[in-house]
Amino acid sequence: MRSGQIAGLVFVYILISLAWAILGSSVTVRTENSFKELREQVAGLWGSPMKQRAPDLQVQETVSYTDGKGNRQTRTESTALVPDSSDVKVSLQSDARRKGLLWYRTYAVEFDATYTVSHSATRKPVLVTTFHFPSSEALYDEFLFSVNGERATVGAQAPLVPSGSSDKSKPSEPGLPAGKLTKTFSLPPGKTATIKVHYKSRGLDSWAYEFGPGVTEVRHFKLAATTDFQRVDFPARSISPSEKRLAGTGWELIWQFKDLITGFQVGVEAPQELNPGTLVSRISFFAPVGLLFFIAVLVIVGLRWGKSLHPMHYLFVGGGFFSFHLLMAYLADHLDLKLTFLICALVSVALVVSYLIRAAGASFALKVAAPAQLVYLILFSYTFFFTGYTGLSLTVGAIVTLAILMQVTAKVDWERLQPVRSAPAPPPPPPG
Repeated sequence: MRSGQIAGLVFVYILISLAWAILGSSVTVRTENSFKELREQVAGLWGSPMKQRAPDLQVQETVSYTDGKGNRQTRTESTALVPDSSDVKVSLQSDARRKGLLWYRTYAVEFDATYTVSHSATRKPVLVTTFHFPSSEALYDEFLFSVNGERATVGAQAPLVPSGSSDKSKPSEPGLPAGKLTKTFSLPPGKTATIKVHYKSRGLDSWAYEFGPGVTEVRHFKLAATTDFQRVDFPARSISPSEKRLAGTGWELIWQFKDLITGFQVGVEAPQELNPGTLVSRISFFAPVGLLFFIAVLVIVGLRWGKSLHPMHYLFVGGGFFSFHLLMAYLADHLDLKLTFLICALVSVALVVSYLIRAAGASFALKVAAPAQLVYLILFSYTFFFTGYTGLSLTVGAIVTLAILMQVTAKVDWERLQPVRSAPAPPPPPPG
Protein backbone atom coordinates (compact mmCIF):
# COMPACT_ATOMS: atom_id res chain seq x y z
CA MET A 1 0.00 0.00 0.00
CA ARG A 2 1.18 3.47 -0.85
CA SER A 3 1.59 6.11 1.82
CA GLY A 4 -1.47 7.98 0.51
CA GLN A 5 -3.61 4.88 0.90
CA ILE A 6 -2.31 4.32 4.43
CA ALA A 7 -3.14 7.91 5.37
CA GLY A 8 -6.61 7.54 3.88
CA LEU A 9 -7.16 4.29 5.77
CA VAL A 10 -6.12 5.94 9.06
CA PHE A 11 -8.52 8.83 8.38
CA VAL A 12 -11.38 6.40 7.70
CA TYR A 13 -10.65 4.51 10.92
CA ILE A 14 -10.60 7.70 13.01
CA LEU A 15 -13.83 8.93 11.37
CA ILE A 16 -15.73 5.72 12.11
CA SER A 17 -14.32 5.54 15.65
CA LEU A 18 -15.60 9.06 16.27
CA ALA A 19 -19.05 8.00 15.06
CA TRP A 20 -19.00 5.10 17.54
CA ALA A 21 -18.00 7.44 20.37
CA ILE A 22 -20.92 9.75 19.58
CA LEU A 23 -23.35 6.83 19.38
CA GLY A 24 -22.13 5.33 22.67
CA SER A 25 -22.39 8.70 24.43
CA SER A 26 -25.92 9.32 23.14
CA VAL A 27 -27.07 5.89 24.31
CA THR A 28 -25.49 6.50 27.73
CA VAL A 29 -27.33 9.82 28.09
CA ARG A 30 -30.61 8.22 27.00
CA THR A 31 -30.14 5.44 29.53
CA GLU A 32 -29.33 7.77 32.43
CA ASN A 33 -32.28 10.05 31.68
CA SER A 34 -34.62 7.09 31.35
CA PHE A 35 -33.38 5.63 34.64
CA LYS A 36 -34.18 8.82 36.56
CA GLU A 37 -37.58 9.32 34.96
CA LEU A 38 -38.84 5.75 34.86
CA ARG A 39 -37.56 4.59 38.26
CA GLU A 40 -40.10 6.79 40.04
CA GLN A 41 -42.85 5.37 37.85
CA VAL A 42 -41.77 1.80 38.58
CA ALA A 43 -41.59 2.54 42.32
CA GLY A 44 -45.07 4.06 42.20
CA LEU A 45 -46.49 1.01 40.44
CA TRP A 46 -44.49 -1.77 42.07
CA GLY A 47 -42.88 -0.53 45.28
CA SER A 48 -39.54 0.66 46.63
CA PRO A 49 -36.58 -1.11 48.29
CA MET A 50 -37.81 -2.78 51.48
CA LYS A 51 -36.08 -2.90 54.86
CA GLN A 52 -38.05 -4.83 57.47
CA ARG A 53 -37.25 -3.90 61.06
CA ALA A 54 -37.79 -6.24 63.98
CA PRO A 55 -40.73 -5.23 66.22
CA ASP A 56 -39.87 -2.91 69.10
CA LEU A 57 -40.72 -4.26 72.56
CA GLN A 58 -41.06 -2.19 75.71
CA VAL A 59 -42.04 -2.94 79.29
CA GLN A 60 -43.97 -0.07 80.84
CA GLU A 61 -44.32 0.01 84.63
CA THR A 62 -46.13 2.52 86.82
CA VAL A 63 -43.90 3.60 89.70
CA SER A 64 -45.00 5.59 92.78
CA TYR A 65 -42.68 8.15 94.34
CA THR A 66 -42.73 11.18 96.65
CA ASP A 67 -41.79 14.51 95.14
CA GLY A 68 -39.86 17.29 96.87
CA LYS A 69 -43.02 18.71 98.46
CA GLY A 70 -43.98 15.40 100.02
CA ASN A 71 -46.76 14.69 97.54
CA ARG A 72 -47.34 11.18 96.28
CA GLN A 73 -46.81 10.95 92.51
CA THR A 74 -46.69 8.24 89.86
CA ARG A 75 -44.68 7.97 86.67
CA THR A 76 -44.36 5.46 83.85
CA GLU A 77 -40.96 3.89 83.24
CA SER A 78 -40.23 2.14 79.95
CA THR A 79 -37.56 -0.49 79.44
CA ALA A 80 -36.59 -2.02 76.10
CA LEU A 81 -37.09 -5.76 75.89
CA VAL A 82 -35.26 -8.27 73.69
CA PRO A 83 -37.35 -11.14 72.22
CA ASP A 84 -36.48 -14.57 73.63
CA SER A 85 -36.53 -16.02 70.10
CA SER A 86 -37.15 -14.95 66.51
CA ASP A 87 -38.20 -17.36 63.77
CA VAL A 88 -38.45 -15.55 60.42
CA LYS A 89 -39.33 -17.03 57.02
CA VAL A 90 -39.02 -15.03 53.79
CA SER A 91 -39.86 -16.07 50.23
CA LEU A 92 -38.50 -13.92 47.38
CA GLN A 93 -39.57 -14.28 43.75
CA SER A 94 -37.89 -12.21 41.07
CA ASP A 95 -40.23 -10.48 38.62
CA ALA A 96 -38.06 -8.02 36.69
CA ARG A 97 -39.83 -5.29 34.73
CA ARG A 98 -38.50 -3.61 31.62
CA LYS A 99 -39.12 -0.06 30.47
CA GLY A 100 -37.29 1.20 27.39
CA LEU A 101 -33.56 0.48 27.60
CA LEU A 102 -33.64 -0.55 31.26
CA TRP A 103 -34.59 -3.51 33.41
CA TYR A 104 -35.77 -2.83 36.96
CA ARG A 105 -35.18 -5.43 39.68
CA THR A 106 -38.68 -5.92 41.02
CA TYR A 107 -39.69 -8.86 43.20
CA ALA A 108 -42.54 -10.36 45.22
CA VAL A 109 -42.00 -11.14 48.90
CA GLU A 110 -43.88 -13.17 51.51
CA PHE A 111 -42.86 -12.47 55.09
CA ASP A 112 -43.80 -14.66 58.06
CA ALA A 113 -42.27 -14.24 61.51
CA THR A 114 -42.93 -15.55 65.01
CA TYR A 115 -41.42 -13.91 68.10
CA THR A 116 -41.62 -15.08 71.70
CA VAL A 117 -41.21 -12.70 74.60
CA SER A 118 -41.22 -12.89 78.38
CA HIS A 119 -40.11 -10.68 81.27
CA SER A 120 -39.13 -10.86 84.93
CA ALA A 121 -40.69 -7.65 86.21
CA THR A 122 -42.27 -8.07 89.67
CA ARG A 123 -44.96 -5.45 89.22
CA LYS A 124 -47.90 -5.69 86.85
CA PRO A 125 -46.35 -4.19 83.74
CA VAL A 126 -47.84 -3.34 80.38
CA LEU A 127 -46.00 -4.53 77.27
CA VAL A 128 -46.02 -2.41 74.13
CA THR A 129 -44.94 -3.89 70.81
CA THR A 130 -44.56 -1.78 67.68
CA PHE A 131 -44.40 -3.11 64.12
CA HIS A 132 -42.61 -0.95 61.55
CA PHE A 133 -43.72 -1.28 57.94
CA PRO A 134 -40.69 -1.76 55.66
CA SER A 135 -41.87 0.79 53.12
CA SER A 136 -44.60 3.39 52.84
CA GLU A 137 -44.70 2.91 49.05
CA ALA A 138 -45.96 -0.65 49.04
CA LEU A 139 -49.06 -2.81 49.40
CA TYR A 140 -49.49 -5.45 52.11
CA ASP A 141 -51.80 -8.34 51.33
CA GLU A 142 -52.87 -10.96 53.90
CA PHE A 143 -51.44 -8.71 56.61
CA LEU A 144 -51.40 -10.02 60.18
CA PHE A 145 -49.94 -8.54 63.35
CA SER A 146 -51.12 -10.31 66.47
CA VAL A 147 -50.15 -10.98 70.08
CA ASN A 148 -51.30 -14.33 71.51
CA GLY A 149 -53.82 -14.59 68.69
CA GLU A 150 -55.27 -11.10 69.24
CA ARG A 151 -54.92 -8.99 66.11
CA ALA A 152 -53.76 -5.40 66.08
CA THR A 153 -55.99 -3.31 63.86
CA VAL A 154 -55.29 -0.13 61.98
CA GLY A 155 -58.43 1.51 63.29
CA ALA A 156 -57.13 1.30 66.85
CA GLN A 157 -54.25 3.65 66.08
CA ALA A 158 -54.62 7.24 67.16
CA PRO A 159 -54.00 9.63 64.25
CA LEU A 160 -50.83 11.58 64.95
CA VAL A 161 -48.94 14.39 63.27
CA PRO A 162 -46.27 12.79 61.04
CA SER A 163 -42.82 12.67 62.54
CA GLY A 164 -40.68 15.72 61.72
CA SER A 165 -43.67 18.06 61.48
CA SER A 166 -43.63 21.09 63.77
CA ASP A 167 -47.21 22.17 63.07
CA LYS A 168 -49.35 20.75 65.90
CA SER A 169 -52.45 22.74 65.05
CA LYS A 170 -53.35 20.97 61.82
CA PRO A 171 -55.46 17.86 62.24
CA SER A 172 -53.67 14.77 60.97
CA GLU A 173 -55.17 12.55 58.35
CA PRO A 174 -56.41 9.10 59.28
CA GLY A 175 -53.79 6.38 59.01
CA LEU A 176 -50.80 4.89 60.73
CA PRO A 177 -48.44 7.26 62.50
CA ALA A 178 -45.01 7.22 60.89
CA GLY A 179 -45.71 3.90 59.15
CA LYS A 180 -46.00 1.74 62.27
CA LEU A 181 -48.61 -0.27 64.14
CA THR A 182 -48.67 -0.58 67.93
CA LYS A 183 -50.24 -3.23 70.16
CA THR A 184 -50.47 -2.99 73.97
CA PHE A 185 -51.04 -6.07 76.12
CA SER A 186 -50.61 -7.40 79.64
CA LEU A 187 -48.23 -10.25 80.43
CA PRO A 188 -47.80 -11.66 83.94
CA PRO A 189 -44.24 -12.37 85.09
CA GLY A 190 -42.99 -15.80 84.02
CA LYS A 191 -45.48 -16.09 81.15
CA THR A 192 -44.60 -16.07 77.44
CA ALA A 193 -46.31 -14.12 74.68
CA THR A 194 -46.21 -15.01 71.00
CA ILE A 195 -46.09 -12.24 68.40
CA LYS A 196 -46.88 -13.10 64.79
CA VAL A 197 -46.34 -11.01 61.68
CA HIS A 198 -47.31 -11.98 58.15
CA TYR A 199 -47.76 -10.17 54.84
CA LYS A 200 -47.30 -10.43 51.09
CA SER A 201 -45.87 -7.46 49.25
CA ARG A 202 -43.72 -6.28 46.35
CA GLY A 203 -40.47 -4.35 46.26
CA LEU A 204 -37.62 -3.02 44.17
CA ASP A 205 -33.89 -3.87 44.10
CA SER A 206 -33.39 -5.38 47.57
CA TRP A 207 -35.06 -6.76 50.69
CA ALA A 208 -33.33 -6.45 54.06
CA TYR A 209 -34.05 -7.28 57.70
CA GLU A 210 -32.85 -4.92 60.42
CA PHE A 211 -32.48 -6.11 64.00
CA GLY A 212 -33.13 -2.65 65.42
CA PRO A 213 -31.87 0.93 65.46
CA GLY A 214 -28.11 1.07 65.89
CA VAL A 215 -26.25 -1.73 67.66
CA THR A 216 -28.83 -4.26 68.84
CA GLU A 217 -28.87 -7.53 70.77
CA VAL A 218 -30.70 -10.53 69.34
CA ARG A 219 -31.22 -13.94 70.90
CA HIS A 220 -32.04 -17.31 69.37
CA PHE A 221 -32.53 -15.79 65.93
CA LYS A 222 -33.22 -17.69 62.73
CA LEU A 223 -34.11 -16.29 59.34
CA ALA A 224 -34.67 -18.63 56.40
CA ALA A 225 -34.97 -16.98 52.98
CA THR A 226 -35.87 -18.92 49.83
CA THR A 227 -35.44 -17.52 46.34
CA ASP A 228 -36.48 -18.61 42.86
CA PHE A 229 -33.25 -17.21 41.37
CA GLN A 230 -29.64 -18.37 41.68
CA ARG A 231 -27.79 -15.10 41.02
CA VAL A 232 -27.86 -14.04 44.65
CA ASP A 233 -26.05 -11.02 46.04
CA PHE A 234 -26.22 -9.26 49.41
CA PRO A 235 -26.66 -5.56 50.27
CA ALA A 236 -23.88 -3.45 51.74
CA ARG A 237 -23.35 -3.70 55.51
CA SER A 238 -25.04 -7.07 55.71
CA ILE A 239 -24.10 -10.41 57.26
CA SER A 240 -23.41 -13.42 55.05
CA PRO A 241 -25.75 -16.38 55.59
CA SER A 242 -24.76 -19.13 58.00
CA GLU A 243 -25.93 -21.77 55.51
CA LYS A 244 -26.55 -21.70 51.78
CA ARG A 245 -27.94 -24.59 49.73
CA LEU A 246 -29.68 -25.05 46.40
CA ALA A 247 -33.46 -25.34 46.54
CA GLY A 248 -35.22 -25.95 43.22
CA THR A 249 -34.46 -23.09 40.84
CA GLY A 250 -33.01 -20.90 43.60
CA TRP A 251 -31.36 -20.91 47.01
CA GLU A 252 -32.28 -21.46 50.61
CA LEU A 253 -30.33 -18.99 52.74
CA ILE A 254 -30.26 -19.34 56.52
CA TRP A 255 -29.02 -16.86 59.12
CA GLN A 256 -28.92 -18.40 62.59
CA PHE A 257 -27.48 -16.88 65.77
CA LYS A 258 -27.69 -17.85 69.41
CA ASP A 259 -26.76 -14.57 71.08
CA LEU A 260 -25.65 -11.76 68.78
CA ILE A 261 -24.88 -8.08 69.18
CA THR A 262 -24.48 -6.20 65.91
CA GLY A 263 -25.24 -3.06 63.96
CA PHE A 264 -25.38 -4.90 60.64
CA GLN A 265 -28.40 -6.31 58.81
CA VAL A 266 -29.26 -9.34 56.71
CA GLY A 267 -30.79 -9.23 53.28
CA VAL A 268 -30.88 -10.27 49.63
CA GLU A 269 -30.62 -8.27 46.43
CA ALA A 270 -32.81 -9.11 43.46
CA PRO A 271 -30.84 -10.36 40.42
CA GLN A 272 -29.55 -7.71 38.05
CA GLU A 273 -30.78 -8.16 34.49
CA LEU A 274 -28.61 -7.11 31.57
CA ASN A 275 -29.75 -3.61 30.61
CA PRO A 276 -29.91 -3.03 26.83
CA GLY A 277 -28.82 0.60 27.14
CA THR A 278 -25.70 -0.21 29.15
CA LEU A 279 -24.83 -3.12 26.87
CA VAL A 280 -25.20 -1.14 23.63
CA SER A 281 -23.09 1.76 24.91
CA ARG A 282 -20.29 -0.54 26.09
CA ILE A 283 -20.26 -2.45 22.79
CA SER A 284 -20.15 0.85 20.87
CA PHE A 285 -17.21 2.18 22.87
CA PHE A 286 -15.21 -1.02 22.29
CA ALA A 287 -16.17 -1.39 18.60
CA PRO A 288 -13.02 0.40 17.26
CA VAL A 289 -10.91 -2.41 18.74
CA GLY A 290 -12.73 -5.03 16.67
CA LEU A 291 -12.58 -2.90 13.53
CA LEU A 292 -8.83 -2.43 13.98
CA PHE A 293 -8.27 -6.21 14.04
CA PHE A 294 -10.61 -6.65 11.07
CA ILE A 295 -8.79 -4.07 8.95
CA ALA A 296 -5.40 -5.54 9.91
CA VAL A 297 -6.51 -8.99 8.73
CA LEU A 298 -7.92 -7.65 5.46
CA VAL A 299 -4.81 -5.59 4.70
CA ILE A 300 -2.26 -8.31 5.49
CA VAL A 301 -4.14 -11.19 3.88
CA GLY A 302 -5.10 -8.91 0.98
CA LEU A 303 -1.41 -8.34 0.26
CA ARG A 304 -0.85 -12.09 0.20
CA TRP A 305 -3.84 -12.60 -2.09
CA GLY A 306 -3.08 -9.62 -4.29
CA LYS A 307 -6.21 -7.74 -3.16
CA SER A 308 -5.53 -4.07 -2.56
CA LEU A 309 -8.65 -2.31 -1.30
CA HIS A 310 -9.00 1.45 -1.60
CA PRO A 311 -9.70 3.55 1.54
CA MET A 312 -13.19 4.18 0.14
CA HIS A 313 -13.76 0.42 0.26
CA TYR A 314 -12.81 0.43 3.93
CA LEU A 315 -15.13 3.41 4.51
CA PHE A 316 -18.11 1.40 3.26
CA VAL A 317 -16.96 -1.69 5.17
CA GLY A 318 -16.73 0.43 8.34
CA GLY A 319 -20.23 1.71 7.61
CA GLY A 320 -21.41 -1.90 7.53
CA PHE A 321 -19.79 -2.43 10.94
CA PHE A 322 -21.39 0.75 12.29
CA SER A 323 -24.84 -0.34 11.11
CA PHE A 324 -24.69 -3.20 13.65
CA HIS A 325 -24.47 -0.80 16.61
CA LEU A 326 -26.73 1.89 15.18
CA LEU A 327 -29.56 -0.57 14.55
CA MET A 328 -29.11 -2.19 17.96
CA ALA A 329 -29.28 1.19 19.74
CA TYR A 330 -32.87 1.76 18.61
CA LEU A 331 -34.16 -1.75 17.99
CA ALA A 332 -33.32 -2.81 21.57
CA ASP A 333 -36.14 -0.54 22.80
CA HIS A 334 -38.73 -2.80 21.19
CA LEU A 335 -37.41 -6.37 20.96
CA ASP A 336 -35.75 -8.94 23.20
CA LEU A 337 -32.05 -8.18 23.56
CA LYS A 338 -30.73 -11.46 22.12
CA LEU A 339 -33.18 -11.34 19.21
CA THR A 340 -32.06 -7.77 18.55
CA PHE A 341 -28.42 -8.88 18.58
CA LEU A 342 -29.16 -11.66 16.04
CA ILE A 343 -31.01 -9.34 13.65
CA CYS A 344 -28.29 -6.69 13.81
CA ALA A 345 -25.57 -9.29 13.22
CA LEU A 346 -27.33 -10.69 10.14
CA VAL A 347 -27.85 -7.20 8.69
CA SER A 348 -24.24 -6.13 9.25
CA VAL A 349 -22.69 -9.34 7.88
CA ALA A 350 -24.98 -9.22 4.83
CA LEU A 351 -23.95 -5.63 4.09
CA VAL A 352 -20.20 -6.19 4.44
CA VAL A 353 -19.94 -9.58 2.72
CA SER A 354 -22.21 -8.70 -0.21
CA TYR A 355 -20.22 -5.50 -0.77
CA LEU A 356 -16.82 -7.24 -0.64
CA ILE A 357 -18.02 -9.97 -3.03
CA ARG A 358 -18.44 -7.28 -5.66
CA ALA A 359 -15.36 -5.28 -4.63
CA ALA A 360 -12.80 -8.05 -4.05
CA GLY A 361 -14.37 -11.28 -5.26
CA ALA A 362 -16.40 -14.04 -3.65
CA SER A 363 -13.39 -16.09 -2.56
CA PHE A 364 -11.79 -13.25 -0.58
CA ALA A 365 -15.13 -12.09 0.87
CA LEU A 366 -16.30 -15.54 2.00
CA LYS A 367 -12.98 -17.05 3.09
CA VAL A 368 -11.36 -14.00 4.72
CA ALA A 369 -13.78 -11.14 5.37
CA ALA A 370 -16.80 -13.15 6.58
CA PRO A 371 -14.89 -15.23 9.20
CA ALA A 372 -13.02 -12.13 10.36
CA GLN A 373 -16.27 -10.20 10.81
CA LEU A 374 -17.84 -13.07 12.74
CA VAL A 375 -14.91 -13.04 15.14
CA TYR A 376 -14.11 -9.35 15.53
CA LEU A 377 -17.64 -7.96 15.39
CA ILE A 378 -20.11 -10.67 16.38
CA LEU A 379 -18.12 -12.75 18.88
CA PHE A 380 -16.32 -9.74 20.38
CA SER A 381 -19.69 -8.01 20.89
CA TYR A 382 -21.34 -11.14 22.29
CA THR A 383 -18.75 -11.36 25.08
CA PHE A 384 -20.42 -8.31 26.66
CA PHE A 385 -23.35 -10.54 27.59
CA PHE A 386 -21.03 -12.24 30.10
CA THR A 387 -20.24 -9.68 32.76
CA GLY A 388 -16.69 -9.89 34.02
CA TYR A 389 -15.30 -11.87 31.06
CA THR A 390 -15.27 -9.18 28.35
CA GLY A 391 -11.72 -7.98 28.95
CA LEU A 392 -10.37 -11.52 29.10
CA SER A 393 -12.18 -12.49 25.88
CA LEU A 394 -10.82 -9.47 24.00
CA THR A 395 -7.32 -10.18 25.26
CA VAL A 396 -7.47 -13.82 24.18
CA GLY A 397 -8.85 -12.82 20.78
CA ALA A 398 -6.07 -10.30 20.27
CA ILE A 399 -3.36 -12.80 21.21
CA VAL A 400 -4.80 -15.52 18.95
CA THR A 401 -5.06 -13.05 16.06
CA LEU A 402 -1.47 -11.95 16.56
CA ALA A 403 -0.27 -15.57 16.69
CA ILE A 404 -2.07 -16.50 13.45
CA LEU A 405 -0.83 -13.45 11.56
CA MET A 406 2.74 -14.03 12.80
CA GLN A 407 2.72 -17.63 11.54
CA VAL A 408 1.08 -16.78 8.24
CA THR A 409 3.46 -13.91 7.43
CA ALA A 410 6.69 -15.24 8.97
CA LYS A 411 8.36 -15.93 5.59
CA VAL A 412 6.85 -13.08 3.64
CA ASP A 413 9.35 -10.84 1.82
CA TRP A 414 7.72 -7.52 2.62
CA GLU A 415 10.13 -5.63 0.36
CA ARG A 416 9.05 -7.49 -2.75
CA LEU A 417 5.42 -8.13 -1.79
CA GLN A 418 3.15 -5.96 -3.91
CA PRO A 419 -0.48 -6.39 -4.78
CA VAL A 420 -1.12 -8.04 -8.12
CA ARG A 421 -2.26 -5.52 -10.64
CA SER A 422 -3.80 -6.17 -14.02
CA ALA A 423 -1.41 -5.49 -16.92
CA PRO A 424 -2.13 -2.31 -18.88
CA ALA A 425 -3.63 -2.74 -22.33
CA PRO A 426 -1.02 -2.62 -25.17
CA PRO A 427 -0.94 0.60 -27.22
CA PRO A 428 -2.69 0.48 -30.55
CA PRO A 429 -0.46 -0.17 -33.63
CA PRO A 430 0.68 2.85 -35.60
CA PRO A 431 -1.39 3.76 -38.62
CA GLY A 432 -0.41 1.92 -41.73
